[in-house]
Amino acid sequence: MPSPNRQYPARKLPRALAALAALALTAAPVSAQRMALLATFPIPRRDEARDIVDVLRSRNLLLPVEGLTAGQLHDTYNDARSGGRVHDAIDIHAPRGTHVLATTDGTIIKLHHSSLGGITIYQLDDDGRTRYYYAHLDRYADGIAEGVRVTRGQTIGYVGDTGNAAPGDTHLHFAIAILSDASRWWAGRNVNPYDVFHGR
Repeated sequence: MPSPNRQYPARKLPRALAALAALALTAAPVSAQRMALLATFPIPRRDEARDIVDVLRSRNLLLPVEGLTAGQLHDTYNDARSGGRVHDAIDIHAPRGTHVLATTDGTIIKLHHSSLGGITIYQLDDDGRTRYYYAHLDRYADGIAEGVRVTRGQTIGYVGDTGNAAPGDTHLHFAIAILSDASRWWAGRNVNPYDVFHGR
């Protein structure tokens, strides 16, 4: 049997060991330390999307519609929409006026009315990179304004059917995105909320 040094000349050993160490890190389960490192999005990895979902799961985000559980959610993330769009969000159905809750601690960075989303809220996570989007609201909760800090579970609005929701189709359109620039609140890399909530 060839000796290790004949198989891997001494000058090549450090390179081979570094490659093995990198492979071991990639294959390892996501630890708390690794999740802390992954919190500095984005990460140039082939399994980046899975890592981001794992990080978000570790934060124990609250389902943003009062009284519902993860088992009641439906994955509408990849559903087609008008104009060739993809949904990039999930719809959480509930009666009009049901409380919409802040999914985690953060700051309201934008209140916006649009033809598609209707009455909407953009919330920035305390990590400064993760943005949560709440749309088709019936109205905002009292005291909600741009720049206001909110806490996990706080009522920020109420389920409605504003925007392009069909009349009477009351639901919350909820999206998560990782921003490369917090000032561009409308842009970012979308993450499927269903995977975050349903896989915990």
